Amino acid sequence: MRRELKILPKIGINEVELSMTSSDLHNIIGELDTKSVNGKELFQYQDDFIFHFVDDVLVSISVNNPKSFFLNTQKIDLMNESKQFLFKENPYIVDGCYIFPQYNMLIYGLDFPDDGIQLTIYADNQKNIYEKEIKVGFQFRSLEDQQKNFKYEITPYQSVGSLKFGMQPSGIEKILGIPLKISKNNKKGITTENRANSQAMYNEKGQLIQLAFNCKEEFFIDNKLVSKLGSKLDSLKNEEYFINRNYKIYFKFGIALDNLGNLSSNDFIYIFSEEMIPYWKDIYRPLI
Repeated sequence: MRRELKILPKIGINEVELSMTSSDLHNIIGELDTKSVNGKELFQYQDDFIFHFVDDVLVSISVNNPKSFFLNTQKIDLMNESKQFLFKENPYIVDGCYIFPQYNMLIYGLDFPDDGIQLTIYADNQKNIYEKEIKVGFQFRSLEDQQKNFKYEITPYQSVGSLKFGMQPSGIEKILGIPLKISKNNKKGITTENRANSQAMYNEKGQLIQLAFNCKEEFFIDNKLVSKLGSKLDSLKNEEYFINRNYKIYFKFGIALDNLGNLSSNDFIYIFSEEMIPYWKDIYRPLI
């Protein structure tokens, strides 16, 4: 079966179709290696192909290290033209995995092809499994636009530009780059990544819960530059705030400002998730 890959979205690859039984597959491509997971789930293998069955119905097909494939009638060269393909299709990105819900397809490893690529298509009844993390991911074009403009619009308790609370470190790394230092507080289950002008904090599940940025970067609330104006920003002037040590905290926006909101280029702005509200409210608890 290892020839030009022809992917028919939501249908199959080459002559193999989703919804086939294991005996149907055997009749088409011959003997396969089998690994049973439990009474109703099994995997079958042949060369670089992995076939996933549930209740003896084929629900997904994976291919290891594809160089190119036909999607409908268009040939996609993953080695030389992947960026054009990604920009056109605008997939979601979750932990280094590109998800194409319009095709029931995902591609993992595309950013580091030397470590191996895997392409998977899946049946409609598997969408809730393969696409469940889309809400904490971001789309390719939004990432490209942010990398060009590097403008961060704060959406309270949800996101800062393309950085979304709940994201994993690998997703943050794609946007902010490799951290200079990583430290862990095992007692609290907190991991902190430090970069030149920023800090990212994760909970014990590896989910992003807080960001801090030097005010040399541009951050916006209602399209107004909060990292320059601080508490003088019109959107903040009449808002209730909370003082905790040297921070002025606006819980409506999920932000804390250094130097009591009188920001200079050396100060920081903290943008936090709902999970971090107790830490910012409790003046007796050391901030993580």
